[in-house]
Amino acid sequence: MRKKRFSNFYYDYIQPILTNKKSLMGLIILSFFILMATIGPLIVPLNMNSNFAERYQKPSLKHPFGTDYFGVDIFQQIVHGSRSVISLTLLASLFAVVIGTIFGVARGYIEGIAGKILDTIITVFLVIPSFPALLILAAIFTNAKLNAVEIALLVAIWLWAPLAKQISAQVLTIKSKEFIEASKMLNMGLGYILFSDIAKLLIPYIFINFVTQIKSAMEFSIGLMFLGLAKFDPTHWGIMLNYALYQAGALYTPKGFHYPFFIILNIVLLIYGGILLAQGIEEVFNPKLRGHE
Repeated sequence: MRKKRFSNFYYDYIQPILTNKKSLMGLIILSFFILMATIGPLIVPLNMNSNFAERYQKPSLKHPFGTDYFGVDIFQQIVHGSRSVISLTLLASLFAVVIGTIFGVARGYIEGIAGKILDTIITVFLVIPSFPALLILAAIFTNAKLNAVEIALLVAIWLWAPLAKQISAQVLTIKSKEFIEASKMLNMGLGYILFSDIAKLLIPYIFINFVTQIKSAMEFSIGLMFLGLAKFDPTHWGIMLNYALYQAGALYTPKGFHYPFFIILNIVLLIYGGILLAQGIEEVFNPKLRGHE
């Protein structure tokens, strides 16, 4: 039975993703960075000690991405920083999906005043400009030492509302089904109906939205770090880019051009991988998009 379920899941979801060119390329790019984040730090040692004799060294076999203002190897920092970048991105996406699913399922099923209150909360988070609000919150915590979970929650607060709105619409169509009425007649309880009967039907939809949230979570987390409003990891790419542009003055000397270039290159590639994967998955599971291929 388990083999049959896995086989059905593979042919229904995994195989279509692998056969779509965009999703496959995005998956390859993201897999590369995930391997960099998990295995890279074990292979590439990190030495953050200053060495002014090797300041702004050009890319070479010894230093593949060159060195920064302090003579520290940029490649080493990017490899070790990828761990915090990936962890923040995945955590923020996960939290946004969990919060959005809970609010969406509850809003779609619950009626009356409680339903209106939930709808108001979702609408408020939908209409408030996400990034400015995120900057305000981050500025409040600018002197606090936040860990990865806390920063991911800070980012997820402004990502969950669109998903909640979409899921509530899906639940509105599901709750009129016969098996829901049967659960009500058997007095199965609200929690069972919401998260056993209804939520399990939304798993494929939730998975797709988790993937599409990755791009937004990347942009938000890297943007926060770049603006210096969340102190977390000195090797995080956003913090590295902030330091390269505003503190080390890499743009003001031809010798330091490679410093921000390789940081931006990795950021762009990572975000591009997320965009490709999200677009590919949408094409696979959205009949309207698939019809225009």
